[in-house]
Amino acid sequence: MTFSRAIAAAAALSLFPGIPFAQKKISRDWAKDPAVVQIDTTEDVFAIGDVHGDCDRLLRLLSASGLIEGPPSPVHWAGGKRVLVVTGDLVDKGPKGPAVLALLQQMRTEAAGAGGQVVVLTGNHEIDFLRSPLSDKAKEIAGQFKAAGFSPEAVAACQGEPGAFLCSLPFAARVNGWFFSHAGNSGGRTMKQLIDDLQSGFDRDGYSTVQLTDANSLVQARLGDQGPGGKSWFEGGDNTLLPDYTAALGVAHIVQGHQHAVLHFPDGKHRKLGELYQWRGLLFLIDAGMSQDIDESHGAVLRMRPSEASAICPDGRIKKLWDAAKPESSKGAHCGS
Repeated sequence: MTFSRAIAAAAALSLFPGIPFAQKKISRDWAKDPAVVQIDTTEDVFAIGDVHGDCDRLLRLLSASGLIEGPPSPVHWAGGKRVLVVTGDLVDKGPKGPAVLALLQQMRTEAAGAGGQVVVLTGNHEIDFLRSPLSDKAKEIAGQFKAAGFSPEAVAACQGEPGAFLCSLPFAARVNGWFFSHAGNSGGRTMKQLIDDLQSGFDRDGYSTVQLTDANSLVQARLGDQGPGGKSWFEGGDNTLLPDYTAALGVAHIVQGHQHAVLHFPDGKHRKLGELYQWRGLLFLIDAGMSQDIDESHGAVLRMRPSEASAICPDGRIKKLWDAAKPESSKGAHCGS
């Protein structure tokens, strides 16, 4: 469904008059909407970091990557059987959060019909809204929903198309040997342990579970001096935890969004502002500050193949980020503004 049609359907939302939002218990069918999506494919895999309400730049990135046809003609999935992962923080900071959601919902449906997959993950901004749609943290996207004709409380209660879409989003994904989440930190758990913890936490506490809200969780963990003890979530003593974490998950690479800032690594390597960056082939950082309200870059798409990974710029330029022939190299790519 297009965004304009979604707006037209807003009047059909059940607003649960007279029932406080906090009283509505959210349940989830884990078979239908898994906590962690797992995919094995021979197709190219693509990933986009924090969109933050910038539907225009998202459309340009999808077009540059050959995943959509249009605009200016009507937009449709053109990626065939390829896989796209969007690592959360779809809303806030930019002006078109509801339009971003409607576009990704449409792409997910059309990709499935073509044999491909669009996997949209939950970010901390979505969690903030779903936990408490009338809170100060949710004020921006709640206002955008109201302007679009939707009740924020109804959306956060999983009602209507935008609500059902938001409440269906997984918290992580594994595609081949790549693990995706918003903030990266699996806590050294195996895939089974991670899934069990996410499901049991959500079944007990919904979107308020510590599995999603703790400052060092899969969705919230921070990098650099904002992390635990003033270190990135993956630093333990003098050593990085990344080899142990990837091994526990049964993957080779971790991909996350969440932070676009300058970052210094223990070996002296550093990531510059607005870059897609990979460290030793283990950690790929794909939040490039693409939203117009951040404007550190116009964004980039990470394209993953069995032996390499590249950044695709909005103008179609391709910059290689990682090569299996040089597995421990580190590199950044900035697509400009």
